[in-house]
Amino acid sequence: MERKSCWSLNLCLIIFLIMGLVGYIHFKKELVSTLTNEVEFSEAEVREKDMDIKNYGLAVEHTQKEFDDVDKEVKELQDEVGKLNSAKEEKDKEVKACTDSKAALSTDIAAVEKEKSEIEGEKTKWVEEINGLKQKIENQSPVCAFVNITSEVLQKEPTMKDLCAQNAVEVKV
Repeated sequence: MERKSCWSLNLCLIIFLIMGLVGYIHFKKELVSTLTNEVEFSEAEVREKDMDIKNYGLAVEHTQKEFDDVDKEVKELQDEVGKLNSAKEEKDKEVKACTDSKAALSTDIAAVEKEKSEIEGEKTKWVEEINGLKQKIENQSPVCAFVNITSEVLQKEPTMKDLCAQNAVEVKV
């Protein structure tokens, strides 16, 4: 009986050992399954990170292209501003020349206006003198009524005609 009890003890030990091994294998399978899931999750994360990196790379390329386009536009605008500045400088020079010309013309106009006012002043004097002379002619001296101006008197005294023009008789010889 001792053999039988040993045998059953051995059998129990073997069953217990087998159960332990099955439990151990099951534990290891669970561990492998968990590790496999973690590896797959990590690979998915790596693939996702690779896609993110590719997307960021594409975004960087797109942004760089936009920067290049903006730089190109800035250069074009700077060239255009340079052209406009040179045109502005030319126009400023023309404006300055016109302003200088205007100042010179203003000086000339002032001189002409002054000359005109002087001429008008002289004209006024002449008109006054002419009017005075006309007045003198119209207002002849009462002596002229008694003077008989003949051609002989005119030859001796030519101013008599001016003094008493209405009484002068032109005698044809």
